[in-house]
Amino acid sequence: MSKLFGDYIRSRRESLRESDPDYSIRKVAQRIGIHHSYLSKIERGEPASLSEKRMVALAEELGDDPELLMAMCGRVSEEVRRAVFDDPEWVKQKLDDIKIGRNDED
Repeated sequence: MSKLFGDYIRSRRESLRESDPDYSIRKVAQRIGIHHSYLSKIERGEPASLSEKRMVALAEELGDDPELLMAMCGRVSEEVRRAVFDDPEWVKQKLDDIKIGRNDED
């Protein structure tokens, strides 16, 4: 996991914790099925990885889209991977649209 990803996860979790103490690192880690020290490692941006199942659980826990978190880590879900194989031209067009949209904002 990257430092940027870790910072994002920590920021989201701490933001939720401001209004709900159930978002402590220990409680979040327990709910997604990992040890709190491992979640701490992820939040610090140290080398670590989560399975797709755990990434989905973390995203849901933080109120984020699982695809978004996976993309932040340079990964794609099995569902997206299948979409690429099913219709690669459509996916390529969508990716081009994203790139063009980002360039238009500059």
